[in-house]
Amino acid sequence: MLKKKSEYIICPFCCHRFHPNEADFRLGSVISLAAKKSKPVPDEKLYNYYINILNSSLKDAKASSMQQPTVSLGDEGIIYCESDTNKYGFTQHVTYTNSEGVSEVTDRRLCPNCHNNLPTGYGMRDTVLLSILGDARSGKSVYLTMLINQLENNPDFVSKLTFIGDKTARDSFYETYQRPLFKEHTLISSTKRKKIPPFAFNYWYQYKDETGATQENSIDLIFYDIAGEDLRDDTGIRKNGFNIKDSNGLIFLVDPTNFSRMSDLFLFSDANLIEAIPEQNSNQAVFDTMYNYFLAFSEKSQIPFALTISKTDLFRYVNFDFFGNKPFNRIQHMINDEYHRGAVDMPNIKAMDHEVRELLTHLGEDGILNNATGCFKNVVCFAVSSLGRKPSVQQISDPVTNETVEKGLVDGPLEPFKVKDPFYWILMRNKLLYKHENNRYTLHGETIEKPVSWWQRFVNFLRQIRSS
Repeated sequence: MLKKKSEYIICPFCCHRFHPNEADFRLGSVISLAAKKSKPVPDEKLYNYYINILNSSLKDAKASSMQQPTVSLGDEGIIYCESDTNKYGFTQHVTYTNSEGVSEVTDRRLCPNCHNNLPTGYGMRDTVLLSILGDARSGKSVYLTMLINQLENNPDFVSKLTFIGDKTARDSFYETYQRPLFKEHTLISSTKRKKIPPFAFNYWYQYKDETGATQENSIDLIFYDIAGEDLRDDTGIRKNGFNIKDSNGLIFLVDPTNFSRMSDLFLFSDANLIEAIPEQNSNQAVFDTMYNYFLAFSEKSQIPFALTISKTDLFRYVNFDFFGNKPFNRIQHMINDEYHRGAVDMPNIKAMDHEVRELLTHLGEDGILNNATGCFKNVVCFAVSSLGRKPSVQQISDPVTNETVEKGLVDGPLEPFKVKDPFYWILMRNKLLYKHENNRYTLHGETIEKPVSWWQRFVNFLRQIRSS
Protein backbone atom coordinates (compact mmCIF):
# COMPACT_ATOMS: atom_id res chain seq x y z
CA MET A 1 0.00 0.00 0.00
CA LEU A 2 1.37 3.37 -0.96
CA LYS A 3 1.45 6.35 1.34
CA LYS A 4 -1.99 7.40 2.61
CA LYS A 5 -3.11 10.95 2.01
CA SER A 6 -2.81 13.11 5.14
CA GLU A 7 -5.81 14.90 6.60
CA TYR A 8 -4.42 18.35 5.93
CA ILE A 9 -3.28 20.01 2.71
CA ILE A 10 -0.71 22.72 2.20
CA CYS A 11 -1.27 25.75 0.00
CA PRO A 12 1.19 25.75 -2.94
CA PHE A 13 1.36 29.56 -2.81
CA CYS A 14 1.80 30.50 0.87
CA CYS A 15 2.42 27.02 2.43
CA HIS A 16 -0.44 27.47 4.90
CA ARG A 17 -1.67 24.11 6.24
CA PHE A 18 -5.40 23.51 6.52
CA HIS A 19 -8.08 20.84 6.28
CA PRO A 20 -9.69 20.69 2.81
CA ASN A 21 -13.06 21.68 4.31
CA GLU A 22 -11.54 24.97 5.48
CA ALA A 23 -11.12 26.18 1.89
CA ASP A 24 -13.02 29.28 0.83
CA PHE A 25 -14.90 29.57 -2.47
CA ARG A 26 -14.81 32.30 -5.11
CA LEU A 27 -18.26 33.28 -6.35
CA GLY A 28 -19.11 33.83 -9.98
CA SER A 29 -21.28 36.83 -9.12
CA VAL A 30 -22.35 38.83 -6.05
CA ILE A 31 -25.01 37.53 -3.71
CA SER A 32 -26.89 40.65 -2.60
CA LEU A 33 -28.28 43.45 -4.73
CA ALA A 34 -26.63 45.99 -2.43
CA ALA A 35 -23.23 44.45 -3.08
CA LYS A 36 -23.88 44.54 -6.81
CA LYS A 37 -24.50 48.29 -6.72
CA SER A 38 -21.51 49.07 -4.49
CA LYS A 39 -18.05 49.87 -5.79
CA PRO A 40 -15.84 46.75 -6.18
CA VAL A 41 -13.04 46.34 -3.63
CA PRO A 42 -9.97 44.12 -3.86
CA ASP A 43 -9.84 40.79 -2.06
CA GLU A 44 -7.87 41.73 1.07
CA LYS A 45 -6.18 38.33 1.53
CA LEU A 46 -5.17 38.11 -2.13
CA TYR A 47 -4.02 41.73 -2.03
CA ASN A 48 -1.75 40.99 0.95
CA TYR A 49 -0.30 38.00 -0.92
CA TYR A 50 0.65 40.17 -3.90
CA ILE A 51 2.16 42.83 -1.64
CA ASN A 52 3.93 40.72 1.00
CA ILE A 53 4.88 37.59 -0.97
CA LEU A 54 5.18 38.61 -4.62
CA ASN A 55 6.38 42.12 -3.74
CA SER A 56 4.07 43.62 -6.39
CA SER A 57 3.48 47.34 -6.69
CA LEU A 58 0.39 48.77 -5.00
CA LYS A 59 -1.19 49.35 -8.41
CA ASP A 60 -0.55 45.83 -9.70
CA ALA A 61 -1.61 44.24 -6.40
CA LYS A 62 -4.89 46.12 -6.41
CA ALA A 63 -5.60 45.25 -10.06
CA SER A 64 -4.75 41.55 -9.58
CA SER A 65 -6.82 41.20 -6.41
CA MET A 66 -9.95 42.88 -7.82
CA GLN A 67 -11.97 39.65 -7.78
CA GLN A 68 -15.51 38.50 -7.12
CA PRO A 69 -16.43 38.02 -3.43
CA THR A 70 -15.68 34.86 -1.48
CA VAL A 71 -17.65 32.66 0.88
CA SER A 72 -16.92 29.98 3.48
CA LEU A 73 -18.85 26.79 4.18
CA GLY A 74 -20.41 28.24 7.30
CA ASP A 75 -21.72 31.40 5.63
CA GLU A 76 -25.46 31.97 5.53
CA GLY A 77 -27.17 30.84 2.34
CA ILE A 78 -24.30 28.57 1.27
CA ILE A 79 -25.31 24.99 0.52
CA TYR A 80 -22.53 22.43 0.38
CA CYS A 81 -22.79 19.14 -1.45
CA GLU A 82 -23.07 16.17 0.93
CA SER A 83 -22.16 13.71 -1.84
CA ASP A 84 -18.77 15.46 -2.13
CA THR A 85 -18.10 14.85 1.55
CA ASN A 86 -19.14 11.23 1.29
CA LYS A 87 -17.00 10.60 -1.80
CA TYR A 88 -13.93 12.78 -1.22
CA GLY A 89 -14.05 13.61 2.48
CA PHE A 90 -14.49 17.33 1.84
CA THR A 91 -16.65 19.72 -0.16
CA GLN A 92 -15.64 20.32 -3.78
CA HIS A 93 -18.37 22.79 -4.75
CA VAL A 94 -21.10 24.87 -3.15
CA THR A 95 -24.44 26.33 -4.28
CA TYR A 96 -25.61 29.90 -3.58
CA THR A 97 -28.29 32.32 -4.77
CA ASN A 98 -27.08 35.42 -6.60
CA SER A 99 -28.51 38.93 -6.49
CA GLU A 100 -30.95 38.07 -9.28
CA GLY A 101 -32.40 35.20 -7.27
CA VAL A 102 -30.79 32.59 -9.53
CA SER A 103 -29.09 29.54 -8.06
CA GLU A 104 -25.43 29.22 -9.03
CA VAL A 105 -22.69 26.65 -8.38
CA THR A 106 -19.00 27.38 -7.87
CA ASP A 107 -16.07 24.99 -7.55
CA ARG A 108 -13.33 27.64 -7.41
CA ARG A 109 -11.71 26.63 -4.14
CA LEU A 110 -9.30 29.01 -2.43
CA CYS A 111 -6.62 28.86 0.22
CA PRO A 112 -8.27 30.35 3.33
CA ASN A 113 -5.05 32.25 4.11
CA CYS A 114 -4.02 33.88 0.79
CA HIS A 115 -7.14 33.33 -1.40
CA ASN A 116 -5.20 31.99 -4.38
CA ASN A 117 -7.02 29.44 -6.52
CA LEU A 118 -6.24 25.90 -5.43
CA PRO A 119 -5.40 23.46 -8.25
CA THR A 120 -8.23 21.34 -9.61
CA GLY A 121 -9.09 18.49 -7.24
CA TYR A 122 -6.45 19.61 -4.75
CA GLY A 123 -6.65 17.54 -1.56
CA MET A 124 -8.02 14.40 -3.22
CA ARG A 125 -4.55 12.94 -3.70
CA ASP A 126 -1.14 12.91 -2.05
CA THR A 127 0.82 16.07 -2.76
CA VAL A 128 4.58 16.34 -3.28
CA LEU A 129 6.20 19.76 -2.96
CA LEU A 130 9.52 19.67 -4.81
CA SER A 131 12.00 22.56 -4.65
CA ILE A 132 14.84 22.91 -7.17
CA LEU A 133 17.83 24.56 -5.47
CA GLY A 134 21.35 25.58 -6.44
CA ASP A 135 23.55 28.55 -7.10
CA ALA A 136 23.07 30.88 -10.05
CA ARG A 137 23.98 29.28 -13.41
CA SER A 138 23.75 25.75 -12.00
CA GLY A 139 20.97 24.98 -14.50
CA LYS A 140 17.92 24.86 -12.21
CA SER A 141 15.35 26.21 -14.69
CA VAL A 142 16.67 24.07 -17.54
CA TYR A 143 16.63 21.00 -15.29
CA LEU A 144 13.05 21.67 -14.12
CA THR A 145 11.87 22.10 -17.70
CA MET A 146 13.56 18.91 -18.85
CA LEU A 147 12.35 16.91 -15.84
CA ILE A 148 8.73 17.83 -16.59
CA ASN A 149 9.25 16.95 -20.25
CA GLN A 150 10.79 13.59 -19.31
CA LEU A 151 7.88 12.76 -17.01
CA GLU A 152 5.49 13.41 -19.89
CA ASN A 153 7.42 10.95 -22.07
CA ASN A 154 8.47 8.33 -19.57
CA PRO A 155 9.61 4.79 -20.47
CA ASP A 156 10.12 3.78 -16.82
CA PHE A 157 6.56 4.19 -15.57
CA VAL A 158 3.56 4.42 -17.87
CA SER A 159 2.45 7.89 -16.86
CA LYS A 160 0.63 11.09 -17.70
CA LEU A 161 1.44 14.62 -16.52
CA THR A 162 -1.35 17.21 -16.57
CA PHE A 163 -1.00 20.88 -15.69
CA ILE A 164 -3.60 21.74 -13.01
CA GLY A 165 -2.74 25.39 -12.37
CA ASP A 166 -4.68 28.30 -13.83
CA LYS A 167 -4.26 29.47 -17.42
CA THR A 168 -2.01 32.39 -16.46
CA ALA A 169 0.47 30.06 -14.75
CA ARG A 170 0.32 27.60 -17.65
CA ASP A 171 1.00 30.31 -20.23
CA SER A 172 3.83 31.70 -18.10
CA PHE A 173 5.47 28.28 -17.82
CA TYR A 174 5.29 27.73 -21.56
CA GLU A 175 6.62 31.16 -22.53
CA THR A 176 9.35 31.33 -19.86
CA TYR A 177 10.52 27.71 -19.72
CA GLN A 178 9.27 25.43 -22.48
CA ARG A 179 9.24 27.57 -25.62
CA PRO A 180 12.85 28.84 -25.39
CA LEU A 181 14.28 25.37 -24.75
CA PHE A 182 12.17 23.12 -26.98
CA LYS A 183 11.11 25.48 -29.77
CA GLU A 184 14.13 27.77 -30.07
CA HIS A 185 16.86 25.55 -28.52
CA THR A 186 18.06 28.51 -26.47
CA LEU A 187 18.94 28.40 -22.79
CA ILE A 188 16.34 29.68 -20.37
CA SER A 189 17.13 33.08 -18.90
CA SER A 190 18.35 33.13 -15.30
CA THR A 191 15.58 33.21 -12.70
CA LYS A 192 15.06 36.72 -11.35
CA ARG A 193 15.21 37.52 -7.66
CA LYS A 194 11.53 37.30 -6.83
CA LYS A 195 8.99 34.78 -5.65
CA ILE A 196 8.23 32.52 -8.60
CA PRO A 197 4.65 31.19 -8.45
CA PRO A 198 4.53 27.40 -8.12
CA PHE A 199 3.82 25.11 -11.06
CA ALA A 200 1.17 22.49 -10.26
CA PHE A 201 0.79 19.18 -12.10
CA ASN A 202 -1.14 15.98 -11.62
CA TYR A 203 1.07 12.92 -12.14
CA TRP A 204 -0.70 9.65 -12.91
CA TYR A 205 1.65 6.69 -13.09
CA GLN A 206 1.85 2.91 -12.96
CA TYR A 207 4.24 1.11 -10.64
CA LYS A 208 5.18 -2.36 -9.39
CA ASP A 209 3.84 -3.38 -5.99
CA GLU A 210 5.25 -5.90 -3.50
CA THR A 211 4.12 -8.84 -5.65
CA GLY A 212 5.57 -7.42 -8.85
CA ALA A 213 2.06 -6.71 -10.18
CA THR A 214 1.28 -3.42 -11.92
CA GLN A 215 -0.70 -0.88 -9.92
CA GLU A 216 -1.49 2.78 -10.51
CA ASN A 217 -1.46 5.95 -8.46
CA SER A 218 -2.18 9.64 -8.91
CA ILE A 219 -0.43 12.45 -7.03
CA ASP A 220 -0.19 16.21 -7.29
CA LEU A 221 3.29 17.67 -7.93
CA ILE A 222 4.11 21.24 -6.98
CA PHE A 223 7.42 22.46 -8.45
CA TYR A 224 9.31 25.49 -7.14
CA ASP A 225 12.09 27.35 -8.92
CA ILE A 226 14.18 29.69 -6.75
CA ALA A 227 16.75 32.24 -7.90
CA GLY A 228 20.31 31.31 -6.96
CA GLU A 229 20.95 34.81 -5.59
CA ASP A 230 18.09 34.36 -3.11
CA LEU A 231 19.73 31.19 -1.83
CA ARG A 232 22.85 33.18 -0.90
CA ASP A 233 20.93 35.79 1.09
CA ASP A 234 19.33 35.26 4.52
CA THR A 235 16.51 37.67 3.71
CA GLY A 236 15.98 36.35 0.18
CA ILE A 237 15.67 32.71 1.23
CA ARG A 238 13.06 33.56 3.87
CA LYS A 239 11.06 35.75 1.51
CA ASN A 240 11.25 33.84 -1.78
CA GLY A 241 12.26 30.38 -0.58
CA PHE A 242 10.00 29.86 2.42
CA ASN A 243 8.59 26.77 0.69
CA ILE A 244 11.92 24.94 1.22
CA LYS A 245 11.21 23.85 4.79
CA ASP A 246 7.75 22.57 3.78
CA SER A 247 9.00 20.62 0.77
CA ASN A 248 8.76 16.84 0.50
CA GLY A 249 12.05 16.75 -1.37
CA LEU A 250 14.92 19.03 -2.39
CA ILE A 251 17.00 18.66 -5.55
CA PHE A 252 20.19 20.68 -5.10
CA LEU A 253 22.11 21.22 -8.35
CA VAL A 254 25.86 21.72 -8.13
CA ASP A 255 27.62 23.22 -11.15
CA PRO A 256 30.85 21.25 -11.69
CA THR A 257 32.49 24.21 -13.43
CA ASN A 258 32.55 25.81 -9.97
CA PHE A 259 35.00 23.16 -8.74
CA SER A 260 38.45 24.67 -8.29
CA ARG A 261 40.29 21.81 -10.05
CA MET A 262 37.90 21.60 -13.00
CA SER A 263 39.38 24.68 -14.68
CA ASP A 264 42.75 22.94 -15.01
CA LEU A 265 41.11 19.76 -16.30
CA PHE A 266 39.06 21.64 -18.87
CA LEU A 267 42.05 23.64 -20.07
CA PHE A 268 43.98 20.46 -20.53
CA SER A 269 41.43 19.03 -22.96
CA ASP A 270 39.41 21.93 -24.37
CA ALA A 271 40.40 25.57 -23.85
CA ASN A 272 36.97 26.78 -24.96
CA LEU A 273 35.32 25.18 -21.95
CA ILE A 274 37.08 27.56 -19.59
CA GLU A 275 34.76 30.36 -20.77
CA ALA A 276 31.84 28.84 -18.90
CA ILE A 277 33.61 28.77 -15.52
CA PRO A 278 32.45 31.45 -13.04
CA GLU A 279 35.11 33.56 -11.37
CA GLN A 280 33.94 32.74 -7.85
CA ASN A 281 32.77 29.53 -6.19
CA SER A 282 29.67 30.51 -4.23
CA ASN A 283 28.38 27.04 -3.32
CA GLN A 284 29.66 27.63 0.20
CA ALA A 285 27.60 30.82 0.50
CA VAL A 286 24.46 28.93 -0.52
CA PHE A 287 25.05 26.22 2.07
CA ASP A 288 25.84 28.78 4.77
CA THR A 289 22.51 30.48 4.12
CA MET A 290 20.63 27.19 4.10
CA TYR A 291 22.34 26.10 7.32
CA ASN A 292 21.25 29.32 9.04
CA TYR A 293 17.77 28.86 7.61
CA PHE A 294 17.44 25.37 9.12
CA LEU A 295 18.98 26.28 12.50
CA ALA A 296 15.45 26.81 13.82
CA PHE A 297 15.11 23.01 13.90
CA SER A 298 16.41 21.11 16.92
CA GLU A 299 18.00 18.46 14.71
CA LYS A 300 18.88 17.76 11.09
CA SER A 301 16.07 18.08 8.57
CA GLN A 302 14.35 14.87 7.49
CA ILE A 303 13.60 16.28 4.02
CA PRO A 304 15.14 13.99 1.34
CA PHE A 305 18.07 15.90 -0.16
CA ALA A 306 19.26 14.93 -3.65
CA LEU A 307 22.75 16.39 -4.08
CA THR A 308 22.97 16.49 -7.86
CA ILE A 309 25.91 17.39 -10.08
CA SER A 310 24.59 19.06 -13.22
CA LYS A 311 26.14 19.43 -16.68
CA THR A 312 27.89 16.05 -16.42
CA ASP A 313 28.11 15.82 -20.21
CA LEU A 314 31.18 18.07 -19.72
CA PHE A 315 32.97 15.20 -17.98
CA ARG A 316 33.52 13.59 -21.37
CA TYR A 317 36.11 16.30 -22.04
CA VAL A 318 38.28 15.58 -19.01
CA ASN A 319 40.38 12.66 -17.85
CA PHE A 320 39.93 11.58 -14.24
CA ASP A 321 43.00 9.48 -13.52
CA PHE A 322 41.49 7.98 -10.36
CA PHE A 323 38.99 6.17 -12.59
CA GLY A 324 41.85 4.54 -14.49
CA ASN A 325 41.84 1.27 -12.58
CA LYS A 326 38.11 0.75 -13.04
CA PRO A 327 36.78 -1.25 -15.97
CA PHE A 328 33.75 1.04 -16.08
CA ASN A 329 32.56 4.23 -14.46
CA ARG A 330 29.09 5.73 -14.77
CA ILE A 331 30.01 9.39 -14.61
CA GLN A 332 32.20 9.58 -17.71
CA HIS A 333 30.53 6.92 -19.82
CA MET A 334 26.83 7.45 -19.21
CA ILE A 335 24.99 8.72 -22.26
CA ASN A 336 21.70 6.91 -21.75
CA ASP A 337 19.21 6.53 -18.93
CA GLU A 338 19.20 3.41 -16.80
CA TYR A 339 15.62 2.21 -16.80
CA HIS A 340 13.85 1.60 -13.54
CA ARG A 341 11.00 -0.55 -14.91
CA GLY A 342 8.19 0.30 -12.51
CA ALA A 343 10.28 0.51 -9.32
CA VAL A 344 13.36 2.45 -8.24
CA ASP A 345 16.42 0.40 -9.16
CA MET A 346 18.53 0.80 -6.02
CA PRO A 347 21.77 -0.77 -7.33
CA ASN A 348 21.98 1.98 -9.94
CA ILE A 349 21.14 4.70 -7.40
CA LYS A 350 23.72 3.39 -4.90
CA ALA A 351 26.44 2.98 -7.55
CA MET A 352 25.99 6.57 -8.74
CA ASP A 353 25.91 7.88 -5.17
CA HIS A 354 29.21 6.09 -4.49
CA GLU A 355 30.93 7.41 -7.61
CA VAL A 356 29.79 11.00 -7.11
CA ARG A 357 31.07 10.94 -3.54
CA GLU A 358 34.36 9.50 -4.79
CA LEU A 359 34.59 12.19 -7.46
CA LEU A 360 33.93 15.01 -4.98
CA THR A 361 36.63 13.63 -2.69
CA HIS A 362 39.11 13.31 -5.56
CA LEU A 363 38.50 16.91 -6.62
CA GLY A 364 38.82 18.22 -3.06
CA GLU A 365 35.14 19.18 -2.85
CA ASP A 366 34.37 17.25 0.34
CA GLY A 367 32.95 20.47 1.77
CA ILE A 368 29.86 20.11 -0.39
CA LEU A 369 29.10 16.72 1.12
CA ASN A 370 29.91 17.91 4.63
CA ASN A 371 27.57 20.87 4.22
CA ALA A 372 24.76 18.71 2.91
CA THR A 373 25.05 16.06 5.62
CA GLY A 374 25.35 18.79 8.24
CA CYS A 375 21.85 20.01 7.42
CA PHE A 376 20.03 16.88 6.22
CA LYS A 377 19.75 13.29 7.44
CA ASN A 378 18.82 11.78 4.07
CA VAL A 379 21.42 12.74 1.43
CA VAL A 380 22.01 10.81 -1.80
CA CYS A 381 24.23 11.98 -4.67
CA PHE A 382 23.29 12.00 -8.35
CA ALA A 383 24.81 13.13 -11.65
CA VAL A 384 22.64 14.46 -14.49
CA SER A 385 22.75 16.34 -17.76
CA SER A 386 19.68 18.32 -18.80
CA LEU A 387 20.91 18.94 -22.35
CA GLY A 388 23.32 16.11 -23.09
CA ARG A 389 25.71 18.48 -24.84
CA LYS A 390 27.60 21.72 -24.29
CA PRO A 391 25.70 24.81 -25.50
CA SER A 392 27.46 27.50 -27.49
CA VAL A 393 27.29 31.21 -26.72
CA GLN A 394 26.26 33.38 -29.65
CA GLN A 395 25.42 37.02 -30.25
CA ILE A 396 21.73 37.41 -31.14
CA SER A 397 19.23 40.23 -31.42
CA ASP A 398 16.71 40.49 -28.60
CA PRO A 399 13.24 40.48 -30.23
CA VAL A 400 11.86 42.82 -27.55
CA THR A 401 14.61 45.45 -27.22
CA ASN A 402 16.39 44.85 -30.57
CA GLU A 403 19.65 44.96 -28.63
CA THR A 404 22.46 42.48 -29.25
CA VAL A 405 22.77 40.06 -26.35
CA GLU A 406 24.66 36.85 -25.59
CA LYS A 407 22.50 33.76 -25.64
CA GLY A 408 23.26 30.12 -25.08
CA LEU A 409 22.22 27.97 -28.04
CA VAL A 410 22.06 24.19 -28.27
CA ASP A 411 23.37 22.97 -31.61
CA GLY A 412 21.79 19.61 -32.32
CA PRO A 413 19.14 17.49 -30.63
CA LEU A 414 18.64 17.60 -26.86
CA GLU A 415 19.94 14.37 -25.31
CA PRO A 416 19.26 14.56 -21.56
CA PHE A 417 20.18 11.69 -19.28
CA LYS A 418 19.51 10.69 -15.67
CA VAL A 419 17.31 13.74 -14.94
CA LYS A 420 14.51 11.60 -13.48
CA ASP A 421 16.65 9.66 -10.98
CA PRO A 422 16.60 12.27 -8.15
CA PHE A 423 12.83 12.59 -8.64
CA TYR A 424 12.29 8.82 -8.40
CA TRP A 425 14.36 8.66 -5.23
CA ILE A 426 12.32 11.43 -3.60
CA LEU A 427 9.05 9.66 -4.46
CA MET A 428 10.47 6.47 -2.98
CA ARG A 429 11.45 8.28 0.23
CA ASN A 430 7.88 9.59 0.44
CA LYS A 431 6.45 6.06 0.14
CA LEU A 432 5.07 6.73 -3.32
CA LEU A 433 7.29 4.24 -5.17
CA TYR A 434 8.78 0.88 -4.26
CA LYS A 435 12.50 0.30 -4.57
CA HIS A 436 13.85 -2.93 -6.07
CA GLU A 437 17.04 -4.63 -4.91
CA ASN A 438 18.17 -8.25 -4.61
CA ASN A 439 14.84 -9.51 -5.93
CA ARG A 440 13.05 -7.68 -3.14
CA TYR A 441 10.58 -4.83 -3.17
CA THR A 442 10.89 -2.36 -0.31
CA LEU A 443 8.57 0.50 0.57
CA HIS A 444 10.59 2.92 2.71
CA GLY A 445 12.07 0.32 5.00
CA GLU A 446 9.42 -2.39 4.74
CA THR A 447 11.22 -5.27 3.05
CA ILE A 448 9.04 -7.67 1.10
CA GLU A 449 10.28 -10.83 -0.54
CA LYS A 450 9.20 -11.09 -4.16
CA PRO A 451 6.98 -14.19 -4.48
CA VAL A 452 8.91 -17.12 -5.93
CA SER A 453 7.24 -19.10 -8.72
CA TRP A 454 6.69 -22.85 -8.45
CA TRP A 455 9.32 -23.38 -11.15
CA GLN A 456 11.91 -21.39 -9.20
CA ARG A 457 11.07 -23.31 -6.02
CA PHE A 458 11.61 -26.56 -7.96
CA VAL A 459 15.00 -25.35 -9.25
CA ASN A 460 16.00 -24.31 -5.73
CA PHE A 461 14.96 -27.78 -4.48
CA LEU A 462 17.19 -29.50 -7.05
CA ARG A 463 20.11 -27.24 -6.06
CA GLN A 464 19.66 -28.18 -2.42
CA ILE A 465 19.73 -31.91 -3.32
CA ARG A 466 22.85 -31.45 -5.44
CA SER A 467 24.65 -29.46 -2.74
CA SER A 468 23.83 -32.09 -0.11
